[in-house]
Amino acid sequence: MRTQAIHKQAVPVWMEVIALLTEAADLGSTQIGRRPEEHSLALGAELVAGKAVGLLEEADRARLDNVSVPAAAAAWSVPDLVVEAERVLRGVSFDLLPPRASEVVIDLLDLAWEARHG
Repeated sequence: MRTQAIHKQAVPVWMEVIALLTEAADLGSTQIGRRPEEHSLALGAELVAGKAVGLLEEADRARLDNVSVPAAAAAWSVPDLVVEAERVLRGVSFDLLPPRASEVVIDLLDLAWEARHG
């Protein structure tokens, strides 16, 4: 039976997803003049990341600043970061997530679809 908290085995994956989405949001806001077409995707990443953070326990939230994205992410675009966040999330069993996480998962899948298909 699933609980209301994210299982400790899923927390590192969940935190990596948040880090990737936050990176996408930050990149989108800094590139708004050069890549305005990615701005709405970046805003979506920020919203999904915020929802995901809301599902973490306070102790895990405090550790978010220590989560890093892969070094290769420095060369990625906003769509690349969103698609990578979706790929990372696929590495966790949904049984380890609370029922409330389904909204975040669906939103991320929608965002990744938008990243792939514009």
